[in-house]
Amino acid sequence: MAPFRPLPPLPGTAQSGTWRITNADMADADGRLAIFAIVVREQQSLKLLGTGFYLQPKGGFATAAHVAIEAQQHLATAQDSVGIAHTLPNGETRFLPIWKFFVHRTADVAFGIPRAEFVDDTTGQVIRTKVLSLTNVPPAIGEAVSTWAYPLHRCIEDDPAGRILQLQPDFYDGSLEEFYAERGPSVKLCTPYYRTNIHLHGGASGGPVFFEGHVFGVASSSYDGARNIAFVTPASALLEIRVPKRIAEADGEETTTLREFAMGGQIAIR
Repeated sequence: MAPFRPLPPLPGTAQSGTWRITNADMADADGRLAIFAIVVREQQSLKLLGTGFYLQPKGGFATAAHVAIEAQQHLATAQDSVGIAHTLPNGETRFLPIWKFFVHRTADVAFGIPRAEFVDDTTGQVIRTKVLSLTNVPPAIGEAVSTWAYPLHRCIEDDPAGRILQLQPDFYDGSLEEFYAERGPSVKLCTPYYRTNIHLHGGASGGPVFFEGHVFGVASSSYDGARNIAFVTPASALLEIRVPKRIAEADGEETTTLREFAMGGQIAIR
């Protein structure tokens, strides 16, 4: 297959080289190793639902609650129909089915678990994902912020294997404009949340929103047809999500919060 033709940038794309991503190892990271597209696989086609990012080396990840809820609707119809489109260190992109989601009761955030781990076909070794760190230090009003996400994409119809999805992630930047602690303008979100002037495109929901290289928020929503406005849910809400203490096994076990996982060093907090 011929290489993908680069797609023209979307409005609000950040200038190349102006932003960086710091992973939990405190090293600059390639976003494709820590941030991924969430897609629906239907027969021979793929549809973009949103963006997610890893919180745990074994694949536990964060996204927006509304992305998770739409994914759950597809999973209820067809098991393994929704998955992670993840880029491996060798540049190969793999589809890994998602097992289940744990959705926050009110905030637009969710925690997901893939059905398996990524394995190197040559060595048989498990590939540990790159993990982003959350920050407890939110930016001040007026500070520059950005998200790294997958809204820029296209379906290619004429591939011999069927329809394939070209994904072209990038930074989309702006500044923090307001914080709503108790009441806010969005009818879709419960407070607290932020307003930024990032141009948020469809498919960017669930992406990490960065301040000084670390994740302070999760991209949530905008107004239909609006330019340069994005509502962002504080990343700290992720720590309130309840999950089984042994999340890979069963729903019926005693539950805890992701905050406990963070306190135990299983989720990175700056």
